[in-house]
Amino acid sequence: MMLNKLLLILTCLFAFSLSAYGQEVVVDDSERVEIPVGLYVTSLYDLDMAEKKYTITAWIWSTYDPQLMPKDFKFFNRIEITNARNWAILETENFTIDNPDGTKHSMTKFTAEVNQDWDLTYFPFDKQFITLNIESVELDSTFMKYVPDTENSMLSDNLDLIGWYVKPIQVRSFDYKYPTTFGLQSGAKGVYPRISVVIPMERDGTRMFWTYFLGFFVSYVIISILYFFNRTSLDSRVGLIMSALFACVGNKYTIDILLPSNSVFTLSDLIQIATFFIVGVGLLSSVMILQLMKWERKELAYKIDFAITMLVIVGYPSIIAYGVLEALSQ
Repeated sequence: MMLNKLLLILTCLFAFSLSAYGQEVVVDDSERVEIPVGLYVTSLYDLDMAEKKYTITAWIWSTYDPQLMPKDFKFFNRIEITNARNWAILETENFTIDNPDGTKHSMTKFTAEVNQDWDLTYFPFDKQFITLNIESVELDSTFMKYVPDTENSMLSDNLDLIGWYVKPIQVRSFDYKYPTTFGLQSGAKGVYPRISVVIPMERDGTRMFWTYFLGFFVSYVIISILYFFNRTSLDSRVGLIMSALFACVGNKYTIDILLPSNSVFTLSDLIQIATFFIVGVGLLSSVMILQLMKWERKELAYKIDFAITMLVIVGYPSIIAYGVLEALSQ
């Protein structure tokens, strides 16, 4: 009996947690006005990883029967970009055409600064899915539905992003249910038609890999040559270790400016942790050698130092290579 009550409570809590978030739902299509919607992307720029945003300029169009719509309906005045920080219609490039069959064709050009949750797990060999969500305002899913114009929705031939391979655009429509009633007296939660535009992109990260992580790789080279200073000048080892540490810290500062904080373990994290680790190993091995020499155990110190050096020389690039191969195989 107690077990049944516990299960009931857990089920209710789970259902309540789901109701607190918006979700994609299925709505009965009967007697809904169909509004075809298409998009032509002319420009995509300001891809800002740290600020989690991008900027897009595009044409959006729709064909509708004015007899079925409200008198003031012009399509562009009944849409919003739900994941945009701000967006604006270019008034000089916004017009409506009267079709011979009595329908109207609305075309609007807009610019939007859009929020984007970048997946930087495998940066700089990452794949991104630029997303733009366009939703109906006021007219909900009980009245109308969007139908994507997949045949004519595309990217401009002039759109060229240096360092990126941009794949064909993906457009789909669905109905989105909000977890709130927006204060309506009916008490019904809002469900609105939405068009989702996705632009798949893949970064060409080979050059960026070497330039952005060069400081870490220089630190690796410095730590790898420490062994050759164990017989002649132990004091020089300290200077080399400090140089490696400064190179690590400087490179980490650059990466932290470029990339936002992330909750997942990334390729960048792997490179940083591995590099700081070998710098620490170099420091500890130097302290150990000095101590062994004070105890007049020079040969043992040289052998241990040689073994540590070989582990660093072989182990570090092996770990980095593993991370890069995993990123390339995604």
